[in-house]
Amino acid sequence: MVSLFLVEDEIVMRDGIKKHIDWEKEGIVFAGEASDGELAYPMILKLKPDILVTDIKMPFMDGLQLSELVKKELPDINIIILSGYDEFTYAQKAVSLGVTEYLLKPITPAALLSSIKNLKDKIEEQRRLAAEAEWSSMEAEEKNDIARMKLFEALIMNSLPVPEMLTQAKELNVNLTAMNYRIARLFFGLKGESSDAYSETRNEFRKGLSDIISKSYPSSCMVDRGMDGFIILITGSDEDVNAGAEAFLKEAMALAESFKDSRCFIGVGCVVNRISEIKNTYFEASKAFSQRFLDPSDRIVYYSEENEVLPPADEKETTEDLFRLAANDQSHKALETFLKTGTYDEADPFMEGVFAAIGDQNLNSGIFLNYVTMDCYFIMMRFLSGIGADPEELLKDSSNINSVLKEMKNSRDSLDFLKKCLKEAISIRDRGSAKKYGRLLHDALNYIDENFDREDISLNTVSSVANISPNHFSAIFSQEMGVTFIEYLIGKRMEKAKELLMTTDLKSSEIAYQVGYKDPHYFSYTFKKTQKMTAREYRLRGRKENE
Repeated sequence: MVSLFLVEDEIVMRDGIKKHIDWEKEGIVFAGEASDGELAYPMILKLKPDILVTDIKMPFMDGLQLSELVKKELPDINIIILSGYDEFTYAQKAVSLGVTEYLLKPITPAALLSSIKNLKDKIEEQRRLAAEAEWSSMEAEEKNDIARMKLFEALIMNSLPVPEMLTQAKELNVNLTAMNYRIARLFFGLKGESSDAYSETRNEFRKGLSDIISKSYPSSCMVDRGMDGFIILITGSDEDVNAGAEAFLKEAMALAESFKDSRCFIGVGCVVNRISEIKNTYFEASKAFSQRFLDPSDRIVYYSEENEVLPPADEKETTEDLFRLAANDQSHKALETFLKTGTYDEADPFMEGVFAAIGDQNLNSGIFLNYVTMDCYFIMMRFLSGIGADPEELLKDSSNINSVLKEMKNSRDSLDFLKKCLKEAISIRDRGSAKKYGRLLHDALNYIDENFDREDISLNTVSSVANISPNHFSAIFSQEMGVTFIEYLIGKRMEKAKELLMTTDLKSSEIAYQVGYKDPHYFSYTFKKTQKMTAREYRLRGRKENE
């Protein structure tokens, strides 16, 4: 509702205005009153009314002085000045201060009310437009994020004709009409925290990364894939995708380092010059990105066609005593971490990285090769048992691990076997995650159903309750429900509003508050937009049908 504060030194005039207008009936909250500007000023700053009605001539502090002070602190406040002086200089000063209306005394409560009601209508229309813009923006952003994810999947899989991808990209403001393309994959998280858990810090990082792109690298585009990290498409000239990309990624790394206890790792693919080749730079970036499981430092790793992945600068070979590597629990950490958070398309490059770290010379030993193979295999078995899956699924095409080892002739056979096992383990994990997300979605729907009438419910609040990143939650929700979170929430509110319209005599404004809208006018707008009729028309039509 709209609130009003009255400042008038003449007590008869003040009481006349206060008592001869039925404020509640007019939908206005009479927030408070004072006899002069000095007394009124701190009260106004505390109460923050929408409308200030003040006399111009008062002791201690007059209406113009009060208006000037209040406007500095509350620039959106609407001020009506009451004056017994029909002088141009007063009116001119009032206009310069941003006063909404300048009314001459004597004035009747009815005439004053007419001006206040006009102002109230204006404030409510502004609120409706602001609320409409805010909700439209949230809905558009959610739909845009989901559409970008689908476009990137099409680019990576090359699953759509190029003209169709260009059309979709243009609609989503993604630059695909460029000379060169390059993909970077970025992981950001807090140490000791699940990669897909809800995190305000990660939300802040995402916003900061988006700001960097929009301000300095507008030809680039980012997609947030939750636990899979961020995918960044860098497009443009040779300079844009080389020196420009390097500068951008260093800036992104610096942003990550500004957050305490954070970890950031970036894998970068090579430059390509065809849309159909974006999938190649993505898989190269994924190979570089998979090194984060083998290297705990915050780094940017560039894929190299000569060396597959460039080694860490000024670092010697990390593995010297290979039997110690195989036997030491600490050496298992990379594989165990990958099993928890790695992705299917990273499995091959990750396992290749493990074997590259061991070295071909060491893998020439048949005994050691069997030891490494069994060690990795049993780590995967233990992981599957730990998540409640059947570890025997790893060898569903073979009788047992011993028969597999007997058939191995060299390190390539071992690598291929472990790649196959790792991808199968990830697939089993993800199938279990799908069930987990099904339960998570069920709990989230229950939360929405019980809290849709809260003004502060949002994608952020629901995803925080579900303890999953907002973008990942949005993608899961949209995929499973067929509508966005915003569309579902509005639908729940409208269903409840229709129920109240048919079963109670509550006013439309009262129903608005009961279903989560702080602005009744925006509720009326949303109802008409979604139901193709006003709330009043819906109530009348329903009652006629019942008769």
